[in-house]
Amino acid sequence: MKRFLVSLVLLFVSFAASAQTIVVSDIDDTIRPQYVQDLSDSAKYVFDKDSLFMGMSELLNAVVQDTGARMFYVSRAPEWLMGNTHTAALERGGFPSGVYFPRTVYSKDEHKVRTLVQIIDKTHPTDVILLGDNGEVDAKVYNTIAEGYPHIRFHQFIRDAYNTPKFGGEGSSLYLGQMYFVTPVEVALELKRRGFLKNSSVQLLVDYLVPRIVAEKGKPKRGIMAFPYFVECRDFVWSWDQETSDYPLLNNLKAKIEKRCNN
Repeated sequence: MKRFLVSLVLLFVSFAASAQTIVVSDIDDTIRPQYVQDLSDSAKYVFDKDSLFMGMSELLNAVVQDTGARMFYVSRAPEWLMGNTHTAALERGGFPSGVYFPRTVYSKDEHKVRTLVQIIDKTHPTDVILLGDNGEVDAKVYNTIAEGYPHIRFHQFIRDAYNTPKFGGEGSSLYLGQMYFVTPVEVALELKRRGFLKNSSVQLLVDYLVPRIVAEKGKPKRGIMAFPYFVECRDFVWSWDQETSDYPLLNNLKAKIEKRCNN
């Protein structure tokens, strides 16, 4: 059974030693659907411990396996409301063990920044892989943190779950050094480019995930989903044509993404 240590007071002695690479992931609308921009529909996911974004656990397990990275999960959602759902979803979804930081002490606006600062100051990483979404403030928070640690290499991935104002939505735009993703495959391809993932790991992810993503029909609301019904991703731009010679299935993925994100 995997273990997710819930850090309620931001003290994690067992993770205090230096780490070369750490991974920090948001939860809602990053690894599980929550539809944070619609309060009525968002409420339907509060106790949903089984709906997840397809392939995120496989991606994070591959990153941890190939890099030896330490894993942290940070959420702005209050522990009293979402703590049980989050930890159960991480466990049931087979996500890599790590430390989970729900919001307990700080305000909604302060929690992620303060928590990330404490994680980085405790672990002293050379590289930080950050995953979030554009439904709330992840892009802004991650940019703030990256600017505060110029000696650390940050790799920032933001799920394009909501159209930005450019396309009539309220999703947040990217900051310099960030990139959108709509499936975990794009993150895997980019991390391989940057030397974090092995070719064999990416091949396994592509072979396993692409057929399942392509086969998804309609706009599902529950279960393991690549594109939940609420996702609007017109800001996403495909940037991995050069990898199609190594992974031919990417042509199918690109076609699927372009069709879904432009409808």
